[in-house]
This record gives sequence, structure tokens and C-alpha cells, in this order.
Amino acid sequence: LAKYISLCIDNGTPYVAYQDGGNLNKATVMKYNGSNWEGVGQPGFTTSSAHYLSLYIESDIPYVAYRGESNKATVMKYNGSNWETVGGGGFSASDVMYMSLYVYNGTPYVAYQDQGNLNKATVMRYNGSYWESVGSAGFTPSLASYTSLYIYNGTPYVAFQDGANSFRITVMRSE
Repeated sequence: LAKYISLCIDNGTPYVAYQDGGNLNKATVMKYNGSNWEGVGQPGFTTSSAHYLSLYIESDIPYVAYRGESNKATVMKYNGSNWETVGGGGFSASDVMYMSLYVYNGTPYVAYQDQGNLNKATVMRYNGSYWESVGSAGFTPSLASYTSLYIYNGTPYVAFQDGANSFRITVMRSE
């Protein structure tokens, strides 16, 4: 059983990340080698079950963001032989949902619904030492679900289902 499926294409190679029901609901990443699907590192590599997975590949390095232990945000990357945590697991201040990951010039960014900020959206980035908020935490006017993050010229843009706008789509950017 696969849930929370995320797809990314790297130089024509499709990769998928998913919650793997056959591995205690932990995350698994696979790629298509042209004739078969093969694992990227160990299947079920996360320390706990993984929800709301988001996969991104930059410079042939797969990254996965997910809600893990204690329902907080974690990002991991594949170093060629093992999956390693980026900046420590469970870095968000509170519980998260609807994770969206983007890696810009080697810097991972994550947008998510921040349950500690009235379910508004928060964007964080790893600065090489620790995870930090980009702009204000909980920057959206109201409930932000189904977040989608994109970085353009260093500026994060977040699309989301907006509870303050009859649950329509809103796009905001962070300064």
C-alpha cells in the first residue's frame, strides 16, 4: 500500500517517494532505470512513519520532506549510499501538514500548514547550520491547506487552498 506519493523527474529519470505500507509506513524512494523500478537507498529509511511526503531532486541529489516523529517536519537527502537528515529531524516548532519541498541552489525550503500558527502557512529553509523561517511564521491570512512551493530567483512563492477566500486558491510570495 502506497500513500502520500510524490513524483520528480531528474534528467529524464522519474523518481517517486511514498509512504510504504510494506515497511511500517516509513518513506521509500524508487527510480526508473529505463526498464525497471529500483530502490534509492534502503526502503523504509525514515525513523518513523512518514506523512505528506514531498520529493525534490537537485544536482542528482534526492531530497524528501515529510511529517515524521511527533508530527513535525523533517527533511532527508540521499548521499549516494544512505539517507541522512538535513539539519536535524522534527525541526518545526509544532505539528505540520501538507508539506511542499523545493531545493534552490543547494538550499532546501519547505512550506507547510503550521498547526501551531492557526493552520496558516509557514516557509522554512536550511541555512547550512539550522532551519529558519522565511518571513513570518503563519504568514497567510487564514487556514492554508494543500501547500505548493516554488522558488523563483530566490523568492519563495506558495500556492494554497485559502480558508479566508472561500477555500479557493491563493498564491503569496515571501519577501
